[in-house]
Amino acid sequence: MENAPQFLFVETFRYLRRSGKLKLQLVSLDMEGRNEDLYTITHYPDRQIHSSRWTVSAGLVCLSTDCRIYLCNPAIHQLRELPDCSPSAIPGYEHFGFGYLHSKKEYKVVRFFYMGPPGTLPVDVVLAQLRCEVFTLNSGGILNSRWKEIVEQPPYHPVFPGVLVNECMYWLAKDKVVYYGQPRVMSFDFENEKFISICCPSAFVDFQGLDLMDLKGTVCLPDYANFLKSSILDLWILKDKVSCSWAKEYSINLGIRFDPEELGCFYSSWNEEIIFRQQLGVMMVVFFYDIKTKCFRQVEIHGRGPYHIYWKTLFSLDS
Repeated sequence: MENAPQFLFVETFRYLRRSGKLKLQLVSLDMEGRNEDLYTITHYPDRQIHSSRWTVSAGLVCLSTDCRIYLCNPAIHQLRELPDCSPSAIPGYEHFGFGYLHSKKEYKVVRFFYMGPPGTLPVDVVLAQLRCEVFTLNSGGILNSRWKEIVEQPPYHPVFPGVLVNECMYWLAKDKVVYYGQPRVMSFDFENEKFISICCPSAFVDFQGLDLMDLKGTVCLPDYANFLKSSILDLWILKDKVSCSWAKEYSINLGIRFDPEELGCFYSSWNEEIIFRQQLGVMMVVFFYDIKTKCFRQVEIHGRGPYHIYWKTLFSLDS
């Protein structure tokens, strides 16, 4: 479906106060701030889905709870649960990534989980082994797809949902599950099913405000900690993931326009624009910064984040 990009929000609220039942609503907004109610879900089996972690790629939404992963196409009102994953997974410690491979016309869901012997409790996750599996969705639909466990063990423990850049998935990660320490980046190549360990630039000493993004087909790491101190947002670009080579290619002075303490540490990109958000009561102001012209534009919208860039698609989850 050819269409202009939009923002996508997921909102939850009670629609039957006495029963405590929740309504899950997916709302899109165009780049001018006009909204559209895409899909409202009032009956779903998993009560955790209203607070799930979620991300978007090529028109589909991936939602992850402690025990389940769902795919949703809000444009055609489809919500489907993915098949069960490894039975030896310890519940409550899952991380995921989601993206669309244009070269193969396939969606990929990457799921990390901690595997332990039968009866392992969540508190024992430090003693468990980190594993990874991949779910591939193509025109055959969810019922004809299965999870595939990756032979290689991940080198790091992912912290946030992954970002897809040039058909490789990247995660911010840490050395050990029980503490954060020095930030790391981990990549996964879908073609050879191999992980690569990537060191962050020396300027990054903790995870404060860190968020990877795709900037013009490259992995970008904004330096939010420096922004809090100087009002200048440095953008570091990954030049070579094998040699861990980074370059600080952009420095954006936001001091006049923004109070660093009030600007949300969420970044996204569209074309050659960096997108920031600032919450002002019930109103959210979304700012676009063109890295070529060095100019700002803004859109005021009703709603609260997080949001994702979204295109509608007619891709069916069934077949």
